[in-house]
Amino acid sequence: MIRSALRATVRGVGVVLLTAVEVAALSVWFGLVADAPPISLAVIVGVAALAAGLFVEGLLTYVTVNGWRREAPSPSVALLALGETLLWVAWFAAFRQVGDFREIGLLGLALAVALVVRHTVTDNLLRGRRALSSLVGRVPAGLAAVEAAGATAWLLVVSERVAIPEWFAPVSIGTIPSSAVVGGALLAVVLVVQHALAVRYALRTSREVERVGWRSSWGTPPE
Repeated sequence: MIRSALRATVRGVGVVLLTAVEVAALSVWFGLVADAPPISLAVIVGVAALAAGLFVEGLLTYVTVNGWRREAPSPSVALLALGETLLWVAWFAAFRQVGDFREIGLLGLALAVALVVRHTVTDNLLRGRRALSSLVGRVPAGLAAVEAAGATAWLLVVSERVAIPEWFAPVSIGTIPSSAVVGGALLAVVLVVQHALAVRYALRTSREVERVGWRSSWGTPPE
């Protein structure tokens, strides 16, 4: 029981850490590219920071689920981080071109569809399967919907497309406006829930596979 509680605590800390890394990466990226020309040093640095942050988040996710005894598939995680970075960049570029909430909602839906593949591939890696063994899954689809909804709400707040209540004004930290603080907090809440669900699903699925494999071995007569 003590060991189980310790593992749950360690995994909880892992979820918080990987969420903090992803929120920080997205926030830094947005802060650098929001008002920058499409081709500029700020955009290059912002995209690089986002890719690095997503890579670290991917490694932390793997360690949170599988521990340190299994070597993380770093090349696959790096490719996944690069692909997700390009997805965020393209999504924000499209967001800049739309005006009404109907179009923003459609963009959020498109992001959710694209994230289904990302979450399915991530789940494959977490379970020790080939990265592209499957590209769509029911639970990953739900995780994608949660993240896309949170990301859309976050971008609406930090871009000031949606005004935050006046009583949030004192929330600003130094030169960081209240919209960035509130948006970041909103994104953090959504992502910590999404990451916790993803880790729990990966752990449950892995245990089921191990249990089935053990029973199969136990019931197989010797050759």
